[in-house]
Amino acid sequence: MAELGLLGAAGEFKANLLDLRQQRQEIITSNVANANTPGYKAKRFEFEDVLKESLPPRDELAMARTSATHLPKKYDGPVAGRLQDVETPVPKGDGNSVDMEQEMAMQAANQLLYNYAAQSLSSQIGTMRMVIDGTTR
Repeated sequence: MAELGLLGAAGEFKANLLDLRQQRQEIITSNVANANTPGYKAKRFEFEDVLKESLPPRDELAMARTSATHLPKKYDGPVAGRLQDVETPVPKGDGNSVDMEQEMAMQAANQLLYNYAAQSLSSQIGTMRMVIDGTTR
């Protein structure tokens, strides 16, 4: 991932989030592709907890900035997720743990959240372009 520089920590966070969502989509796609493979164990790509830890807590009091040179705590990223095997409560006879309904629901939700993050980053870039060009909408 290239450093976004002008977009700052918010841009870096959104770009990292897009990368993580893309990785999750690839894992879900792999699970769906192997739905009929005997013995295949479905995988989950988890990153929300790690991503949340990279941000300052919402209820944390802001540090007093007595000088313009003092910087607030910001995003510590980028972060990486972790891959886990999924155990199903009702195992199939062939040892495959892919639940197609669950995979399709997760894929739809992940795609919506990916689109939201992409639109947010696109909007931030558009705002930066307006500032550079000196135009208004």
